Amino acid sequence: MALLPMVAIGQTLTGSITAGPAAGPVPYANLGIPGKSVGTVTDEHGRYQLAYSSANLTDTVYVSSLGYRPQRVVLRELVAQPNRTLVPVAVPLADVRVQGAGLYKRRRTLGCTSTSHSIISKLKAEHLGAEIGMVVCLKHQPSKLLTAHFNVLYDQPDTLRFRVNLYRLLPDGRPSGEKLLTRNLLVSTADRTGPSAPLTVDLTTDQLIMDEDFLLTLEWISGGEVEQVSKSLAFSSALGYGKGDLYFRKTSQDSWEKPSLGARLAGMQPKVGFYVTALD
Repeated sequence: MALLPMVAIGQTLTGSITAGPAAGPVPYANLGIPGKSVGTVTDEHGRYQLAYSSANLTDTVYVSSLGYRPQRVVLRELVAQPNRTLVPVAVPLADVRVQGAGLYKRRRTLGCTSTSHSIISKLKAEHLGAEIGMVVCLKHQPSKLLTAHFNVLYDQPDTLRFRVNLYRLLPDGRPSGEKLLTRNLLVSTADRTGPSAPLTVDLTTDQLIMDEDFLLTLEWISGGEVEQVSKSLAFSSALGYGKGDLYFRKTSQDSWEKPSLGARLAGMQPKVGFYVTALD
């Protein structure tokens, strides 16, 4: 009977994701079991540590990175061969659009601009790849994105690194797996100009012309420890009406969740301080 608890003891798999000997490692690749909070992100050298239990051995791990063909592998097989190679694929460029001279003259701020330190949202991180974001609703279509801003509250001495993601929405309004950014856009808490300043990223080079609402997120990819991140990382938030759902997931490849119903008051819903500037 003393041996029974050992069945549930977690294990950690260590390996690497590369693009072959010539291309080298694949940094910040996502891998995990979809919907089971078992996942992680590779480091800048393509190395990873994946925590799992024996109950997961028959589950399928999904490995993905921008610019590479996704790979599915049963965890039991990944344990036997933890070093994996992804095959590069061509990333299609956005169509070139020719617009009339009267377009893209109105500058707008879209999203939630809250800088509150009293109403906050925390990231429920279980592993690297934990992600939080909000649906940004367009005022007019098309809209050209200029910058993205994230009101991050983090006063610890270590530096956290994030990936900025934009996801297309499904017909029911939930996030899809399709990323609208075709590059890894990385930011860190050290990029803020001051403790109360937002994280700001330039999107002009990406030429993002949006015809529909989208999910804007920050994904934790390195720095810090899970316990410290869950305790100390927060985002300015607000309660409001209307569109702009808040979504999060606890690790890489996990299912998207919404805040519990207890966070909703009189039809109001939580909104995290993420916003973009755009021209329409």
